[in-house]
Amino acid sequence: MIEILIKSLKDIFDKKILFSSLIPIVISAIFWGIIFFLFHSAINSFFVYIVSHIPFFGSNNWLKNIGEAVGGVFIYYQLLIITSVMIVGIIADAIVDRVNEKYYHLNKKGFGSILGSILIFLKQNIIFIVLFIILLPTMFIPVLNIFVNIILWMILIKKPLFYDSIAMYATKSEFKLLKQKKLQIMIISFISALLFLVPIVGIFIYIFQLLIFTHFNMKHLKEIRYNE
Repeated sequence: MIEILIKSLKDIFDKKILFSSLIPIVISAIFWGIIFFLFHSAINSFFVYIVSHIPFFGSNNWLKNIGEAVGGVFIYYQLLIITSVMIVGIIADAIVDRVNEKYYHLNKKGFGSILGSILIFLKQNIIFIVLFIILLPTMFIPVLNIFVNIILWMILIKKPLFYDSIAMYATKSEFKLLKQKKLQIMIISFISALLFLVPIVGIFIYIFQLLIFTHFNMKHLKEIRYNE
């Protein structure tokens, strides 16, 4: 695991990968910046409504004001992450190909497709958004909001990252063998979700997460093919 993390960190500074990592965040930041600018009043009213209905927060003006002030930044950050995940899913192949070119030299036998990636992304995002709306009041409760966010982010990234990192290289049978490493995949997903907690850097971190999953899956795919 340490080796995978080190390789992934180094690969962030690969020119081709670094350039790819900037595309999602720039597009996301501009898009949501415009949306928040145009609909600032409506968004602020929504936060006021939510915060006023949180037990204890709603009756405490000091906490209520903090919640309303932080709410906009928090939601903007969440939207940046969701949109970045979507865009990276589209350009993931180029990043995975670069990792394979540098380290693993595997032949492409994958069953994956862009449509498959989009469908998995949409499914996980629907689950994420529904749970996020249901659990939104907990986002304003210190400590609890950290755990809730980690769980939500794991739901958002685990399946799309796993698919995007290997589906273009692994056959269906190889893909199923890789999915059997459930504990290791959960650990990687948890570590990846934790990275979103790093202020500012978190919005760039999805590329790093994709690299972690790619190295993990490529390494084990190479072992599977070597032992055949």
